[in-house]
Amino acid sequence: MKETKRKNSLSQRRKNFTFLIPFASLRLTITLLSLSMILIFVATLEQVRIGIRGALAEYFESFYGIWYYPEKFWGGEYLHSLPLPIPGGYLLGGLLIINLTAAYLVRFQWTGKKIGIQLIHLGIILLLVGQLVTQAIQEESRMTINKGEKSNYIERFHGVELALRDVTDPEQERVVAIPQNLLENGGTLIDQSLPFTLKVHHFGVNCDFDFVAPGTPKSKIAEMVNRGVGQSANLNITDKNEDFSGDAMNFGYLVFEVTDQGQSLGNWMTISHPAGSHVWSQISPKLADLSFQSIRHNGKLWGVTLRQKREYLPYSIELLDIENENYQGTEIPFNFESDIKLHLDGNQTRRALVYMNTPLRHGGKTFYQYQMNDSANYTVFQVISNPSWLVPYIACILVSIGMLWQFSFHLFKFLRKNSKTPAKA
Repeated sequence: MKETKRKNSLSQRRKNFTFLIPFASLRLTITLLSLSMILIFVATLEQVRIGIRGALAEYFESFYGIWYYPEKFWGGEYLHSLPLPIPGGYLLGGLLIINLTAAYLVRFQWTGKKIGIQLIHLGIILLLVGQLVTQAIQEESRMTINKGEKSNYIERFHGVELALRDVTDPEQERVVAIPQNLLENGGTLIDQSLPFTLKVHHFGVNCDFDFVAPGTPKSKIAEMVNRGVGQSANLNITDKNEDFSGDAMNFGYLVFEVTDQGQSLGNWMTISHPAGSHVWSQISPKLADLSFQSIRHNGKLWGVTLRQKREYLPYSIELLDIENENYQGTEIPFNFESDIKLHLDGNQTRRALVYMNTPLRHGGKTFYQYQMNDSANYTVFQVISNPSWLVPYIACILVSIGMLWQFSFHLFKFLRKNSKTPAKA
């Protein structure tokens, strides 16, 4: 009777979810898993060319990617020119979620005997969903703090903004930030907080820059600059594609014109440093002003900086002390440790140690020890904002419970069966 009810229940679910039956195919599961193995193989090969970050963006954080057969492989001189489409991580992951969900609804019998299997599949589905959500909404940033100082903002690893600061009154400094998407669109930028307008002539996510001797020909981008560091340092820049390799240094650049009521006040050039604007002075005294190029207008002093996109926090972190240990006789880091104080609202404080594999979690963000410079007395935190960080833990717990349940059920069944078997004379 129970078996009949279970079959009827399964038949009813199949009628209710008829449209899901083709997606519940085991062949589809095997096909998707095989394509996933191919994707991992191709992305691993591509890491040599475009780095880990580039491979992630091209193949895993996309619906499809285009792969070219390596020339150094057998037959590469003929096959290299053929573009091979590869299904991306978003596509395969989404189809796997649909496949497992469909199988869960129209193929599995919901019985006590199958609870373990059901929990395992539910955990895997949740893990895949959590990974897709993480890829979509997770944000990675960094926070750089000098020893003895505090910081209340984080900077994105990718993406810049043009910051214009009114420093006429140091006690009432105003900042107007123009995001990268507006700079990419170009044209004339008008903001009610600015007494002048900006006209974008050139913007790029990466460039090469160098000093040239007076009278030496420059690139077309640099030739039009007649104010600021670009002119005083005789700076030349050349547009360059964004580099996704592991140790890449992408220098965003902007050439813009300041106008007031249609009258041009000059053309400026500014460059962003991926490690922060404060680094320019360490590279060359000629580039120090890239962290603050002054524009005087109607008795007010404005500073212009192209910097990594910032997010200001409702709290600040103070760096009290740092410790940097290497393996004896090597430059290989053994331990990075930052002694910090978290300053909250209401004069509340919290002490914490941040070191390798022991992050600080606060306000929905996780602060990992990323880099450190003991001689320069500063530390760098990698800041991860991921609202779904608990999902993988819940998924793993469900899979573990399911495996334990299924193993225990069969174990007890085996022991019960053996206990009823009469012993042979």
